Amino acid sequence: MNREGLAALYTYNAYANDLVLDTAAQLTEEELTRQSSPSHSTVGALLVHMLECEAFFLSCCQGQPFEGLEHAELSSVAGIRRRWDNLWEEQRQFIATLGEQDLGREILLPFGKGQSHLPVWQLLVQAFVHSTHHRGELSIVLSGLGHPLPTLDIILHFFAQSGQEWPG
Repeated sequence: MNREGLAALYTYNAYANDLVLDTAAQLTEEELTRQSSPSHSTVGALLVHMLECEAFFLSCCQGQPFEGLEHAELSSVAGIRRRWDNLWEEQRQFIATLGEQDLGREILLPFGKGQSHLPVWQLLVQAFVHSTHHRGELSIVLSGLGHPLPTLDIILHFFAQSGQEWPG
């Protein structure tokens, strides 16, 4: 994995997260807080979980302790979006600074009791794939609430970025 590949994945990640947040913004308060997610109880809780995981892995890669997020500011889709926009900018700036050696730098992970470590590039890919997984879950949950997500295929994003229209 190189820096350009990570930058492309994270640009798509921001695009896809925006589509999810646009859809979630259409939910009523009751729908946002209704028990509907098999993994994190509600749509709101699942969005916060995704955001927090992305922030956690970025902090690890930056060599900073992760204190968690202030959940009071994340009680609405607008609050979640504000924090995710800030995180996206932090991710973009961090990835732009990475050289080949930086990508392979081993990071000590604060999981459990042992001493686990992985390279920076794998932690950044983990954060991306984790959010992708949960966007799939949200696609099902939001459709069940009557608010289906638009198509999240990365190729649609690549076509739009290159100034082309999707032929389909």
